[in-house]
Amino acid sequence: MVSSLFFRISFLMLWATFGVVRGYYARKTKTHESLSGVTEKLKAAERDMSTAFKILTGVITVVGGVGLILYLLAPPWWTWTYLPLGEWFQWLGIFVAIPPIFYLIWVHRHLDTQWSIALELQEDHKLIKTGPYKKVRHPMYLGIFIYTIGLIFISADILVFLFFGFSIWVNYRRIPDEEQMMIDEFGDEYREYMEHSGKLLPPVRRKHK
Repeated sequence: MVSSLFFRISFLMLWATFGVVRGYYARKTKTHESLSGVTEKLKAAERDMSTAFKILTGVITVVGGVGLILYLLAPPWWTWTYLPLGEWFQWLGIFVAIPPIFYLIWVHRHLDTQWSIALELQEDHKLIKTGPYKKVRHPMYLGIFIYTIGLIFISADILVFLFFGFSIWVNYRRIPDEEQMMIDEFGDEYREYMEHSGKLLPPVRRKHK
């Protein structure tokens, strides 16, 4: 029981830390000057979804969200979603989830005010190819995915896996649209950048003899 409480607290603290980091950099971004601005961007993103995807999103959000709350509250009658993988698996989750938070700070510092919650370009948008963007085109997604996997490990819970696993998939689906947007804006410069970088991991170059 004590160890279970420890992992729930660790889960909550890591989740809150992530929220603080994102909130801090959101305040620096021009497109996040007001709550109404964020709401409008979320509505715009929702309009691009198909009806089936909206239904799927709604179902998983409700079921996964309820499961997440029950995981954190841990009522004694709610145990069927727990995966008995051992404490070592949950400790692994803590070690997996911590580094991406610092990595995301690094990403945000290079992206600076060009970050947006919606799929859009800022005024006078520049193509960032420094720091984490030197070899990886989407380091922010990479950091979020690894961090989220860490939270799933910590929880060792089926519904938490459903909730956060779905969020990984939704964000991954954005990448092709984001890359097309960058190609439309930067053309050959972005195509050349794509040839020398990886989507989520640095490209593996074979040495020619």
